[in-house]
Amino acid sequence: MAVAALLLWLCTAAVGGYLLVTAAHSGNAEAEPGEPVPVPAERTAATTGLAAAASDPALAGARKLSRDDLLYAPASLQRARNEPLPGARDYAEFAHPALAMIGIAFWLGYVVSRERLFAMIGLGILLGAICAGLSLFIVNTRAAKRAAAAEAESGAGAPGIKPLTAPPLVLTLHGIGAALTLLFALLIAFHA
Repeated sequence: MAVAALLLWLCTAAVGGYLLVTAAHSGNAEAEPGEPVPVPAERTAATTGLAAAASDPALAGARKLSRDDLLYAPASLQRARNEPLPGARDYAEFAHPALAMIGIAFWLGYVVSRERLFAMIGLGILLGAICAGLSLFIVNTRAAKRAAAAEAESGAGAPGIKPLTAPPLVLTLHGIGAALTLLFALLIAFHA
């Protein structure tokens, strides 16, 4: 049964690798630095005035930043301010596959040696990988909703990083594989 859990884990990792590759190739790229981003004229005038005030020490101390000044921040800064947990997506996007590969290594150690400690460590790492995967799913779902709202509001796609997109069937297959792997690992690790 331990070998079956290992094979199931490897198949789930293969589907996850497919998800990462297809998501990376589905337009998940930043806007080119050379592409001009349209900015309203009143916004540029206010921004240059704010930059002039910030560069002059006499004016910078005399004037506090108001709410209007914060509205004229660049789009990338506005997105960063609106993100609930800055960097959560990048962290989860790295941690989920990294923990899965480390967990597979410990589970392989259990299959080879039948040392129960390897099974327990592998199970713990599997739980961490599942939590990171759920976090990645939630963050991407929220980013997709924000991108759709921004696109509906402005009529054009917002510049910057787009949410990871994946075929729902493959995503469901990956989730079912993870759940079955967790079930097998629990049964094996706590088998008396």
